Amino acid sequence: MNRPSCLRAALALAFAASASSASALSIEFDYSYDTHGFFTDLATGAPMTERRALLDLAATFYGGFTDALTAIAPGAGDQWSVSFMHPSLGGPAVTLQNVDIAADTLRIYVGGSPTAPGVLGFAGTGHSLQASGDAAFVDAVTTRGQTGTQGTQAVDYATWGGYIWFNASNDWYFGADEAGLNGTRPDFLTTATHEIGHILGFGEADSWFANIDPDSGLFVGEHAMAAWGGAVPLDRYLDHWAEGTYSVRDGVPQETMMDPSTPFGERQLPTALDYAGFADIGWQVTAVPEPQAWAMLLAGLGVLFRHRRRLP
Repeated sequence: MNRPSCLRAALALAFAASASSASALSIEFDYSYDTHGFFTDLATGAPMTERRALLDLAATFYGGFTDALTAIAPGAGDQWSVSFMHPSLGGPAVTLQNVDIAADTLRIYVGGSPTAPGVLGFAGTGHSLQASGDAAFVDAVTTRGQTGTQGTQAVDYATWGGYIWFNASNDWYFGADEAGLNGTRPDFLTTATHEIGHILGFGEADSWFANIDPDSGLFVGEHAMAAWGGAVPLDRYLDHWAEGTYSVRDGVPQETMMDPSTPFGERQLPTALDYAGFADIGWQVTAVPEPQAWAMLLAGLGVLFRHRRRLP
């Protein structure tokens, strides 16, 4: 088995090149379809602040991603739509029509509902994507202005956004402090960060599958091979790293976040190999969270949570 040997400095050099026109990726969460009260108190309509704050925190682990994504802004004669599963499993499939999405922004619709245990959540970018009108508008919808995003030779990735469903039957750990985890509860922050990764193309993008060797079934993207020390094993569906694949996070060995599962009681956030996979998809990965920044985020959430608990 290959062992990861790439340090943070080496990855920083590998990911350093980025287009001057690229901007930081922005992720927006939309709670319009949170109809079962996973992120919203149904009795009062008030947001569940702690849960939403952790979802925002999950998005920060992609704060080093940059690209140049064209805005989706329908004009006269322009039409677009996309359908996706209801994020709360609370009704028929959702169909968005002619919504505006800002440049360099992805919109993710989120919700949750109880169902049989055994799955934590899942995510997707929808289906039946359609666009008509001005050629530049159609390009903005289908490729966000990127080139090389489709087909067996794809080298880049783009999407309008997506959806995430969380299984409310689980006894989630919604804490920001990892010390509160125990072996009977799944970590919400880990699952949320993982599912966002799928919307960002991990295991989904044409450019992901373009980096899989058809003979061996191994992932042979340049950045991932540099981080792993060779071709990287995948799971049987070819959309995750193989179960039990290890890399490093902040210099400490950790099972990769983007393998198929996370044991209860563990927090697994993006490792060097995870970020390398995203770079091979086509994201310009210019930075990863530093330990100091992570500590500051935890401290800020701690203040927020203490304040929230004092409210009636």
